[in-house]
Amino acid sequence: MLQRDAFIRQISERLGESENVFFLSADFGAAALDALREEHPSRFIHCGISEQAMVDIATGLALEGNVVFAYAMAPFLSLRALEQIKCGPGIMNLPVALISVGVGLGYADSGPTHYATEDFACLRSIVGCSVYTVSDESVAKSVANHILDQPHFSYIRLDRNELPILGIDPNIALGFRLFGNSDPSVRRVALVSHGKMVHSCVNVAKRHPDKFFAVDLIRAKPFPVDLLSVLRRSARAVVTVDEQTPYGSIGSTLLEFMASEDCLMPLERLTLPEEYVFQNGGREFLLSKFGLDEKSIESRALEIYGRLT
Repeated sequence: MLQRDAFIRQISERLGESENVFFLSADFGAAALDALREEHPSRFIHCGISEQAMVDIATGLALEGNVVFAYAMAPFLSLRALEQIKCGPGIMNLPVALISVGVGLGYADSGPTHYATEDFACLRSIVGCSVYTVSDESVAKSVANHILDQPHFSYIRLDRNELPILGIDPNIALGFRLFGNSDPSVRRVALVSHGKMVHSCVNVAKRHPDKFFAVDLIRAKPFPVDLLSVLRRSARAVVTVDEQTPYGSIGSTLLEFMASEDCLMPLERLTLPEEYVFQNGGREFLLSKFGLDEKSIESRALEIYGRLT
């Protein structure tokens, strides 16, 4: 199932529990959204091709005591409506959840206007905004439930494509999940990522269980401090993998908190380049071109591990 359908279906299933939950869309659909619209017509508002206005409508609804989900394509919801996000749910600390679909190069080959390769950095900088990145259907459902149970200002990053379920139930309160052996008796290299990139990291860790373990950073803000304890105890180095541009990527996030907690160790960042991508060929082709395909990640990780031994 697509992540957006899993997320929306979870909300739809619980709409009967409360009368103060609304779902807004900026002219963006999904199979599960059709069902939500039909079953709960009074809870759905179609805002048209107007992400900025949608955030303002969400702000007004939240000021009236409602919990609001605002749903749109990632590049347009994140950057086009950034000022409204800051001045509405940000400054007023309102329970508005922004559902952003198609992060990274998810909309290849639509060009740089449709790529969300800077959204993580931009939304992480907004005061009070919690940031979640979804790696599979189980995480999508868990994040939806978490926000319904504890409404708060948040930005949820969903992949456009269907991704396999990774098999470990997520603990959203913890903020991350581990794959592979993180036994501190054998200090491995931690492969830290989120979203689509997690799948490649998990596969690399499975092929080299004596060298790597993988971390799915579900909640990057507030940063899960318990993760630093895991890294301090079990990792000899960290490799971060992110389908974002370098500045403000997941690597920057981790470096900030490692430094603040005096958890210093070698760290290398694998990201998209500091440039806008105009070339076509599909997402997998572009990831390979920029060294973010699974084979390249494995090669770089083994090279880094080799330098440390």
